[in-house]
Amino acid sequence: MLVVTGPIGVGKSAVVRRATSLLVAAGIPHAAIMMEEIAGCWPEPPEDPAVRVAQLYQNLASLWSNYESRGAGRLLLEMLVEHRSDLRPLHEAIPAADITVVRLQAPLAIIEERIRHREPYPDDELGGARWWQPRMDRLAVEDFLVDNNAHRQLPDVASEVLHRAGWLERVC
Repeated sequence: MLVVTGPIGVGKSAVVRRATSLLVAAGIPHAAIMMEEIAGCWPEPPEDPAVRVAQLYQNLASLWSNYESRGAGRLLLEMLVEHRSDLRPLHEAIPAADITVVRLQAPLAIIEERIRHREPYPDDELGGARWWQPRMDRLAVEDFLVDNNAHRQLPDVASEVLHRAGWLERVC
């Protein structure tokens, strides 16, 4: 399992999507999951955060079981990771997973520009990015860092992520 993390707006989803394209082109069976996308349902579960988290990881376990039965041997996962202990529920959902964490980084000014470009009402996302950026730098939960600044092309970033994880020979 390769967990792609980083502050809001750094490009996690875009990198996972491009990495998926590279893995498909290389014929490497895999699945990709954006944790935020499997978290929602309506009616919402009770306000108890533990119930919400348990439901999220039950969803992950179910999805992975389905993907694995169809031949996926690797999982790209996009999510915010604050502490290494945040990986414990991943191990519980997918016990056999060998987890590698890559953190994408970019200057805050670039992250803010990306958020303003994609969000019609960016205030909450900007606040989140400003909170997460220094925190992630300080906590350093990743196994390796990859720059996703404005001077790099998305295929290069995704290729570096996969190459450094040992999933793909460098293609860019």
